[in-house]
Amino acid sequence: MESSKHRKLLITYGAITFAIMLVIFLMSAQDGNESGSFSNGFLKSLIGGILSKILPPLTDKGFDYDIRKYAHMFEYFCLGVSSFLLFSEVFLKHKGRLFKTPFVTLCFCFLYACSDEFHQRFVPGRAGRLIDVGVDSVGYVCAVLIMLLFFLVMQIAGNRKTESM
Repeated sequence: MESSKHRKLLITYGAITFAIMLVIFLMSAQDGNESGSFSNGFLKSLIGGILSKILPPLTDKGFDYDIRKYAHMFEYFCLGVSSFLLFSEVFLKHKGRLFKTPFVTLCFCFLYACSDEFHQRFVPGRAGRLIDVGVDSVGYVCAVLIMLLFFLVMQIAGNRKTESM
């Protein structure tokens, strides 16, 4: 029974992680004009008004530029959460799971961010820049820290529950 649940979780988390990677890839495959239109159209009209009041400016290049950076952070936050869950399941029975999972997740997301920027070098109107890997890393590092904290709290709560029995 546990093996079946473990396999289902692996498949589910793997599929979610793959889907997020595919979305990131497809967004990066848009040329500069398409990407700009999407950011300035859909994203700005949907969440721009709210974000401009909540989030501080990232640069002096204006909100249109900043919203693209926040979108990258969000994409990689989602990738960080899903891949953390995936690798947590992969390392379920391993000693040191709480060390291996965040380490492998950070490496995985970093390599994907690098490959994404490399991919953008071949897309007209886009540029693969190392600074953008840093922007992406804000998203996945935050995700890993939040997930690690969540897992630690759950582990402590589980230990207290078994001690009181």
